Amino acid sequence: MKIPEPLFVIVNPAVRLLLASPLHGLASKSLLSITYTGRRSGRRYTTPLRYMRDGDVIRCFTSRDTSWWRNLQDEQDVSLRIAGSVEAHLAEVIVGEPDTIRARLVAYFEMFPRDTDYHDIRLDANGKPLPQDLDRACQDAVVVEMRRAR
Repeated sequence: MKIPEPLFVIVNPAVRLLLASPLHGLASKSLLSITYTGRRSGRRYTTPLRYMRDGDVIRCFTSRDTSWWRNLQDEQDVSLRIAGSVEAHLAEVIVGEPDTIRARLVAYFEMFPRDTDYHDIRLDANGKPLPQDLDRACQDAVVVEMRRAR
């Protein structure tokens, strides 16, 4: 079920609190919070995101319509609160690379098929994304990949 955009003003602070609490296990298998610095303001921001792991990479997805990911261009240091721990990571943004994005989205939707709603992707009778919807989504999707800082 897709949460209506205006509700994120209420949902995001509640999820941030949950992820920072001893009860984080209720959500931290699929949600993390990312803290980053605004490129213009210099302010620190924290937002919860759905994530998946792929080896040593932690991957999140968003749309070009959102703005938070723009702060992570040119590989930025971020802090992730993930599974109860806070870790330093280096974030890399992948945008405008439809083939790369497609492969990552397909793997993501296998784990989280309901998140197709956030990318306006319909599913076929077998629960697979419709190819034309996936093609369109790959033009709009942004992938944020994070690796542990050294």
